[in-house]
Amino acid sequence: MFPALRCAGERQLVLQKYRVCGMSRLPSYYTSVLASTILFAAATPLIGENVTELRSIQVIEVSPEDAIETVPVVSSVALDPGGMNLAIAGDDHMVRIWSARDNRFVRRLGGHTDWVKAAAYNPDGSILATAGQDHQIKLWRTSDGQPYGLLPDMIQGISTLVFSPDGRILAAAGFESKIRLYDGRSGTRLSVLEAPGPDIRALAFSPDGARLAAAGRQGTIRIWEIASGRVVHELQGHTRRVHALAYSPDGARLASGGEEQAVRLWDAVAGIQVGTLPERPGKVLSLSFCGPDRLAAGGSDNLIRVWDLASQTEQVRLIGHTGSVGTLAWDAQRGQLVSGSFDTTVRIWQLWNGGGYDAVSRRQ
Repeated sequence: MFPALRCAGERQLVLQKYRVCGMSRLPSYYTSVLASTILFAAATPLIGENVTELRSIQVIEVSPEDAIETVPVVSSVALDPGGMNLAIAGDDHMVRIWSARDNRFVRRLGGHTDWVKAAAYNPDGSILATAGQDHQIKLWRTSDGQPYGLLPDMIQGISTLVFSPDGRILAAAGFESKIRLYDGRSGTRLSVLEAPGPDIRALAFSPDGARLAAAGRQGTIRIWEIASGRVVHELQGHTRRVHALAYSPDGARLASGGEEQAVRLWDAVAGIQVGTLPERPGKVLSLSFCGPDRLAAGGSDNLIRVWDLASQTEQVRLIGHTGSVGTLAWDAQRGQLVSGSFDTTVRIWQLWNGGGYDAVSRRQ
């Protein structure tokens, strides 16, 4: 997807810290090069720990169009199925499209009037859905970047969007206690599900598209059978807000994380908890499976931790972000993890490549 481009070294960001929803971001006067890339640093072991540190192979810096605009935090990243285009959503009401082929931003999608919190491509890459605090869900044609649909009914801000694996359904949720299901192409509303309380932060379809999981402020994870609309599981265990959900590629496990600083693992079929990963500093804000037994977790401590689920141990620590890591996307074809942060950057991490390099297995 994103090639490692050589340069003299990673440019140091000079940060002025202040609080935005409890997370740090760059000041409005800060300007930066549109996209800077870094030389891949060899993995180095941490003293006293059997954990490998890894640096990103590329940094994409999100810059405003002019000096009077605020540098946007990155709230969502979405990778198209071909791995060639990356949608980056932020709090400046814009969605930017980064082209891996051209190694630059090629399009800005305007029209939202508030913070864009979510972006998702459909499985064939022909449609991009975006949504946020302005209560709007927009559908865009990726062929020309033009909007063609504005979905109805949302009366509160939207935090999360997800397409079903076959692209037939788009699920959306946010500050209401409802989850709305739409036709993935026409945008017609199909049904409404009762969420486990208001302020839903995470949605996840099972890989076969048969089930949908949702969680948020209440800590309860509710799972529906899509065909019947019935609730099949209510997963109890979290006592604080859940920010992230992720199904394993085979659909057998569900991972969840939030403000408790630990990731819980569930048997997604039986609906029972089967493990808890050790607590680490910071809230868990994002999760992504990177293969059948590896899970990446981004947190408010500015780090991404890659866990081996067989041993339930942290094996790799991805370092470089200077703000909370709120969004992750996995490119299975190229073995690359994409992360977005409140430090206004997107980073690309090479965890595996066709030459046999496997950062998770390569222990020093």
